[in-house]
Amino acid sequence: MPDRSFIERAVQRADLNALRVALFQATRDPEIGAISPERVFGPVADTVSISEVDADLIRAKAVEYLAAGVAPEAELETPTREEIDELVAMLEAREFTPSQMTLRRTIPAFSGVPFQAEWSGESAVPEGYRVAIIGAGIGGIAMGVQLARLGIPFTIFERRAEVGGVWSINTYPDAGVDTLSASYEYGFEKKYPWPAYFARQADVRAYVEHVARKHGVFEHIEFGSNVSVARFNDEAQLWNLTVRDASGAVSEVDANVVVPASGIFAQPRDLPFEGAENFTGEIVHTAQWHGGVELAGKKVAVIGNGSTGVQMLSKVAEAAESVTVYQRTPQWISPRENYGEPITEELQWLIETMPFYWNWNKYTAAMGSIELRNVLFHDQDWVAGGGQVSKRNDALRKSLVGYIGQQVGGRQDLIDQLVPDYAPMTRRPVVDNNWYGTLTRENVELVSTQIGQITQHGVTTVDGTEREVDLIIAAVGFQTEKYVWPTEFYGAGGVSLEDAWTAQGPQAHLGMTVPGFPNMFMLYGPNSQPVTGGAGLPSWFEIWSRYIAEGIISMLENDQATMEITPQAFALYNDQLHEEAQKLIYLSEVGAMKRNYYVNEFGRLQMGAPWSGERYFDLCEKLQESDFKFTARAEAARAEFAGVGSN
Repeated sequence: MPDRSFIERAVQRADLNALRVALFQATRDPEIGAISPERVFGPVADTVSISEVDADLIRAKAVEYLAAGVAPEAELETPTREEIDELVAMLEAREFTPSQMTLRRTIPAFSGVPFQAEWSGESAVPEGYRVAIIGAGIGGIAMGVQLARLGIPFTIFERRAEVGGVWSINTYPDAGVDTLSASYEYGFEKKYPWPAYFARQADVRAYVEHVARKHGVFEHIEFGSNVSVARFNDEAQLWNLTVRDASGAVSEVDANVVVPASGIFAQPRDLPFEGAENFTGEIVHTAQWHGGVELAGKKVAVIGNGSTGVQMLSKVAEAAESVTVYQRTPQWISPRENYGEPITEELQWLIETMPFYWNWNKYTAAMGSIELRNVLFHDQDWVAGGGQVSKRNDALRKSLVGYIGQQVGGRQDLIDQLVPDYAPMTRRPVVDNNWYGTLTRENVELVSTQIGQITQHGVTTVDGTEREVDLIIAAVGFQTEKYVWPTEFYGAGGVSLEDAWTAQGPQAHLGMTVPGFPNMFMLYGPNSQPVTGGAGLPSWFEIWSRYIAEGIISMLENDQATMEITPQAFALYNDQLHEEAQKLIYLSEVGAMKRNYYVNEFGRLQMGAPWSGERYFDLCEKLQESDFKFTARAEAARAEFAGVGSN
């Protein structure tokens, strides 16, 4: 047992609200239960405020409880659904309708596996049946865990030599998540010892590998396997995959179901300027960073100020002789509490020891985004009264403008360049990693004049100014419209997925299925993760994986060969989606109004579902068989079963 001072330091570092609810759940102490926090208006969402007197009481009682020795959590009762609802209301200091609780009660992940599909009877998988998953990132591993528990054979094809996906590809300086580690984890993997509040790239990749090995997925992965083409065979009712291995050898593999899990950050965007081929120095995209990139003594240009450019700048500026930052579009860049801070030994002990704290800390980490949608509405009444967008959005703008001024020491020359002319949240939010502060360094210059071309020795802006550099870092992002890259998909009748998406851009039912592509389920497809969050991305991968698994179970239990979303269900869903999107500021005159991370070339919302997290969860919670057309197994397909497993 640690000494009392250790315990006091642990309690001091804990999230106070999560600690309060965990302590009450473990002890049912009436004094803790009687505490009534206030809800305080905030620029993104209301927050829960606990008075200093109550905070001291919570911490004192927590120290006493922990110092007395804690019973193992396994010996304490798992809360019932009603108790979870009561505790959620207590934590958020308000009451909820039943529809608001469906997602909320799953976030603390009290059950062993929060989103596991189940057989209705005994499992019955025909010999040779196989699911092909493309990509061993966060999504592919979640799908693998789901299938491994169900006993459904699967193979994950991963073109790289390790798991991790985007967390294997992006190794640029200070790469990491911009959401709390406590929300960027699966609900079935409890109390993983994250080293920092916001995990860095290597730690996230290690986490993905840990989960893959622990949960029986790693041995199903074929590394160095690039699926170049996936073609549906109408007669055999199978997907035929063309796979190229690391040596260049090509093989053909059949699968009953294919799950593209390559994500949206798989194809780097090209540097969109003439002359790059003539540059005598080195050009490196952030997604192609390598150990040989030298910064010391170099004159460096960083082009781009999205998440990657903002994350890496501070480290680059510390090492380089000089850095020129080319800002193409000003961004709203916001701070995060504890960003860059390690989780102390004391807090790690508390997370492991305090019953139910991990669960409620996970909830509070996700809670900050569950009401983000409130910032995304254009309030006409508010505007009529002199406001710009809405009370909450304008409050966020004021807060961020103040933050910019504070970070750059009030330098008006920088403030004039840095404050965007569009509403906050209409472009992808960016988290500050001392980017603003780094712009004030003597060896850093911010250039907002647009780039004209790349020359042999540097970068020339449209005003004719050339700045000589040795190294150009292209922090220009990814082709996020390429959802299943690099695989080419051909569905029923040989129709390509690219052609199916030509008219209006990528669309899918619930972000997962497309008419004409039987037994193909995308993970992180068009309009999938809700723009208002409500749960971390790994949790959404669990939710989608359950939905997909329910479809596979339905086919197997009913001796069906294929399932395909009907055109009617697909059209109805997307019509409703685009109608709902019109209510949000992404597509309004106060938004960025140009093609960006959220809006595609057709002027449609392409990233995220526009509904609340609760509403989207309700849609994904249970697969509706009536939305699909099922096909009985043909004789040709029956004959193929014996051969599927031999590929």
